[in-house]
Amino acid sequence: MDWADLSGDLLSLIHSKLVGEDAHRFSYVCRSWRSAAKALPCCYSPCLMHYTRRNCLWNFSQLNSCMIRMSLSDLENADIRCSNFGWLLMSRVNNTLFFFDPFNNRKIELPCKLGCGYTAFCFSHPPTSPDCVVVGFATIYEGGKAIVKICVLTHGSDVWEERKYKHPKFKFFVARGAPVFHRGLIYLLNVRGNVATFDLKKHGCKSAWDVNNKCLKDYQYNKEIKEHFLFKIRGEEDTLFSVMLVNDERNVKLYRLSEEPKMKWKLEKDIGDKVLHLSHYSSSGDKAHLKCMANRIYFPRFYADSAVYYSFANGMYHSHDGHFSSTNSYDVKRLDFATWIMPTPTPESSSHGILTWF
Repeated sequence: MDWADLSGDLLSLIHSKLVGEDAHRFSYVCRSWRSAAKALPCCYSPCLMHYTRRNCLWNFSQLNSCMIRMSLSDLENADIRCSNFGWLLMSRVNNTLFFFDPFNNRKIELPCKLGCGYTAFCFSHPPTSPDCVVVGFATIYEGGKAIVKICVLTHGSDVWEERKYKHPKFKFFVARGAPVFHRGLIYLLNVRGNVATFDLKKHGCKSAWDVNNKCLKDYQYNKEIKEHFLFKIRGEEDTLFSVMLVNDERNVKLYRLSEEPKMKWKLEKDIGDKVLHLSHYSSSGDKAHLKCMANRIYFPRFYADSAVYYSFANGMYHSHDGHFSSTNSYDVKRLDFATWIMPTPTPESSSHGILTWF
């Protein structure tokens, strides 16, 4: 039998077991396999990626496949700072940063070092785009007062534009969590549920930075938020959403941001036919490809070797294999330094290896 004659169902089964570079090579077997790869739903399902220091291996897992462990020399001694467009933004201990595409083995070094203390990063476009802008946020103290420091690196530039901002009324402590580009601004969420915005076009002007205080009506929660995630849902791009995990039990609260007349979080009951993939470095929502995955949140958490999700249908955490169910997440393993990353299509040209920022 010719490899090109395999059925679509069989190709789907084969591809569902592949992650990273192996999934990339799938497209190069022949034309029919390449066409099949573009049409497979699993190609458009986020992949959870995290590092295991015990064995120095990177782990990749999708919900429809087993976990793949591999050594990635390009990521040695590097930490994830942000994930978007199928790319990772990574940092080293010497404060250098670089982009890496684990699915097509592509790397882009950023040309200059960055100062210490930055806790949140985002980038506007894929790093191969001339429109790509990288932005970092930090809270520092000067004279006993909290000040937000923001750095910007535009595509082709070799210098970070670093500025400091202080809101005349409200403090804002930048927390770990990916900022979101929305309506021409960058939005940030902190542990009190407050929202700050940054206008990239006004970088250097006082008016570029704004803080919205008391966005959360549930004041009893704003001191009990343990984790928070800011994100958009595909098909509802005009709206920002957040999930806040409250108290030690990690009780789940879903909110929609209302910006008129003032920014306020409005509590939502569920997400209907959508599914959320949330992590501190990348969060997103989309329509569930399978009905059984609808109205769920997938966090970077495991019970034994099984992924854990939260179901809005019954307000409980469950393991994917069915061996765990609970109203709290006490018995699950948290992967705080993991990220969801969307597999990227195979480039038309063979642009593997090291690319340039300029």
